[in-house]
Amino acid sequence: MKTTAAPARERSARPHKTAGRLPRRRIRLAGDATSLREARLLVGETLVNCPSDFRDAAVLLTGELVTNAVVHGGGWFLLQVDASPGRLRVEVTDAIALQPRLLALSGDREHGRGMAIVDALATRWGAEHIGSRKVVWFEICLER
Repeated sequence: MKTTAAPARERSARPHKTAGRLPRRRIRLAGDATSLREARLLVGETLVNCPSDFRDAAVLLTGELVTNAVVHGGGWFLLQVDASPGRLRVEVTDAIALQPRLLALSGDREHGRGMAIVDALATRWGAEHIGSRKVVWFEICLER
């Protein structure tokens, strides 16, 4: 059963060009703060030959999804990075089916801005249930 946290939407963004297919990377990590650094490094290394602003946005968005998995995800998560000349897709799978929520931004709220950042920067994002797990994902379109 597929549910989407936000309607998949297209957004005009400054696209970037990559040469050829980039490797698909997949890793299972412990759901703790030390894994956040490892996840960011994995995405940054995967996109090492991409423009820095694209790579930085992908690392930031990955950090937001991974932070949610660490805080709300149940002890572990699976990170998958799939990059091609047309797009980048990052998926974070965790053991808790609780859907991510897009909260209204508030100047006095210390937490809860992560999905708003994902919504603002990603071309598309969503969430899917797979049994008792969930996959939260984002895509960034690349220049064709």
